[in-house]
Amino acid sequence: MNVFRNILAVLVIGLVVSCTSQDANGTLDQQAVLEALGELDQALIDRDSETLSSITASNLTYGHSSGNIQDKQEFIDDVMNGPFRFVSITNEDQSVTISDNTGIVRHILSADATNAGNPAKVRIGIIMVFQKNENNEVVLLARQAYKL
Repeated sequence: MNVFRNILAVLVIGLVVSCTSQDANGTLDQQAVLEALGELDQALIDRDSETLSSITASNLTYGHSSGNIQDKQEFIDDVMNGPFRFVSITNEDQSVTISDNTGIVRHILSADATNAGNPAKVRIGIIMVFQKNENNEVVLLARQAYKL
C-alpha cells in the first residue's frame, strides 16, 4: 500500500510540475498578446527600431495590403527609412484567439499617417500571429493586411 501511495504521489507531483512548466514556457494568454500588439503599434509610431526588432520573430513574414511581403529586416528598414510614417493607430473590431503558445489577432486598423510628407488615412483589415519564442517572449511571427 505504501508503494502505491509513493507511486501515486510521484505521478501527481510530476503532473503538477509538467502543467506548471507548460504554462510558464508555452501557453500564451490574451493579455500578453494585447500588450505585445500595443508595444508593436507604439514602436511603429515612434519608429523605434530596437523595439521593432525585439517584438518580431527572426523569421517574420509581414504582408501589406498591396501584396508586398517583407521579412524582418525589410520590414524594419521600411519603417525606419521609408516614406510612410504612422502618426496614430487605432484597432477596431478586435478579436484574439489563443491556441497553446500562439495568439491570433484580427482587427481593422485605422490610422493617421503621412506618406512622403503628405497626410494619409489608412483603414485596412489585419490578421496577426503572435507566438512565445524560445526566451518566453511574445513576438510577432506573421502579419497580413487586406483591403476593405
